Amino acid sequence: MSLTVASFYVERREEHPKAADYPSMLRILQASCDRLGFRHVVLTDRKTVDSGLWPLGVEAWIAPLPSPLMQACTEAQARYFECRPDGDTLFVGADSILLADPRPHLPADADLCVTARKSSVLLDAINNGFQFIRGHAAERAAPLYRRVASRCGETWRDDQKALVAELAPVPLVPGLHDRAGLRVAFLPMRRFNDCPRWPGDPCKDAVLLHFRGRQRKKMMFAWAKRQGLA
Repeated sequence: MSLTVASFYVERREEHPKAADYPSMLRILQASCDRLGFRHVVLTDRKTVDSGLWPLGVEAWIAPLPSPLMQACTEAQARYFECRPDGDTLFVGADSILLADPRPHLPADADLCVTARKSSVLLDAINNGFQFIRGHAAERAAPLYRRVASRCGETWRDDQKALVAELAPVPLVPGLHDRAGLRVAFLPMRRFNDCPRWPGDPCKDAVLLHFRGRQRKKMMFAWAKRQGLA
């Protein structure tokens, strides 16, 4: 079955004037998907595609989206599944690099795979930078993502809080659990939603790198250049 890597980017400079260079990051993510032979689409809106900042060679999946950033992200994901996509889907951040096909490393009987972390803030227990949905479960996943979009607020990380609320309780250790009509695998951050410790870190055995945080985003360009992706 095919795999589509779906990232997200909307131009919201009025809301986030100091936003990172996401168009350049998307080109790096695209290069990593091209290297592995996977389709990469960016969930976005018409305003962003027409802004003049859209990276050439990157496929846009366009939908009407609300202005607040977190709500735009969850609404895009909900609409994507309501269109019944073919094949498996991997939701990632624009600040990501795919290093390997994740599917051989995931539980075969999981419908949905997310990465969980131990956090002092319960509603921050899932990082949304890795969400894998098997194609056979897309129809059952659509109502979940619609509820996440309906629940999501306008504050930073409200997208994660909404997903946590829908999949609660989040276990303290990795494992398979029945949640929201799906068989959900809660995976460790390390390997599936990882990040280099320094620009030359080889990140052996990592499936996906997620350069979350302002300083790590700066590292993404140096890491990608060393790997021939930029």
